Amino acid sequence: MDIQIAVYHGLRCVLRPFLLRKVAIATHGINHIPQHGAAIIVCNHRSDTDGLLITFALPRYIAWMVADYMTNVPVTSQLLSLTGMVPIKTEGHPTPSSIKKALCRLRQGKLLGIFPEGEDYIFTNDFEAPLAQLQSGFAHLAYVAKVPVIPAMIISKAEKLEPMTIPPAVRPHLEQHYDLANIQSIVRYRAADVRIGKAISLEPVARLDKHEQMGWLQMQTRQAMLDLQN
Repeated sequence: MDIQIAVYHGLRCVLRPFLLRKVAIATHGINHIPQHGAAIIVCNHRSDTDGLLITFALPRYIAWMVADYMTNVPVTSQLLSLTGMVPIKTEGHPTPSSIKKALCRLRQGKLLGIFPEGEDYIFTNDFEAPLAQLQSGFAHLAYVAKVPVIPAMIISKAEKLEPMTIPPAVRPHLEQHYDLANIQSIVRYRAADVRIGKAISLEPVARLDKHEQMGWLQMQTRQAMLDLQN
């Protein structure tokens, strides 16, 4: 086992009793996660604890793509590096460095976790809004690395809105992207389902050109995520 996976699982065991300790997590479709080999997990995003939720729900190591400003936060930066997470810009196009790191994780046979809705739902708390259109980055990575996409959905069963408290070390970095005066609260789950769908491969459309394959994958993945809501 490489060092990143070892640190990831070690922290997972140590932190589980403290983080999300009051959250009841039910996992459905875990058999759709392959025991070995690379894939991209694509999930909806409505709380800043979504990554933790899936990390604790699934047994395999996941290299999450995380907001790059978190690498400027003391301690967090070291933990992200030690566990092999992949920083990515939250605005504009991803950097070549982020793409290279993400592809490296996939070529190592690891799972890569992505929230292609972006962060907007976290800070707007507009939960009546439908699943957003998915950004295309995951489809590009799946096309280049020739790996399947695994759709996932977090379905809240019980939750409450809590005042959002932002650590001083994080605040200046978050302020660059969001008007914090408009962020009053944030979701905290009390019970949630983690639903995993069947893997989606590009093989059925392999004869199409790159952009057609990517568009098809975005559409199929979003529909599979919507189906998981029912």
